[in-house]
Amino acid sequence: MAPTIHEEVATPLIGKLSILEQRATAWTVFWMAYFVVCRIVSEDPRFEVLSPLSLAAFYGIPACLYAAWLWKSRRRSASKTGLREATATVRPGWLYPRIDVYLERDYKLLQTRRSLRIAPRFEGLEKVPVFVGGEGTDMIVIFPRGRFTKDTLYAVPVKEIEPDTR
Repeated sequence: MAPTIHEEVATPLIGKLSILEQRATAWTVFWMAYFVVCRIVSEDPRFEVLSPLSLAAFYGIPACLYAAWLWKSRRRSASKTGLREATATVRPGWLYPRIDVYLERDYKLLQTRRSLRIAPRFEGLEKVPVFVGGEGTDMIVIFPRGRFTKDTLYAVPVKEIEPDTR
């Protein structure tokens, strides 16, 4: 197993994953408020169009709760295993890109998971230094650049898959 990075570096990075969990929870609160407002206002015949729109909120609430639960699970898994330094190559996938991760003495093939934090923006990158944390289906790959600033890290949810031998 590859050595984990120093705790004083890893702990703040893993802690930042709680922000993603908090965002998903905040969206849950938004969808709940939206649903209530739509139901109250839709009683007025002038706003009957809001009744079907409340269906979007009805589905948004459990989706956001599930996303918050997933990020919490990923954060716990990364806390348990620590973060490992690796290099990654992002390959295009039909629906989800695949990431070849080369640890010190190990190789893992990872596939991105359904999330708003996606890896297609990194497609084509080769041998990029990354941090890998977690295990099984609760893994994350932290890329060294964010969407708006180069100093921001970008966490992508992934799961380990078996390499194709065909």
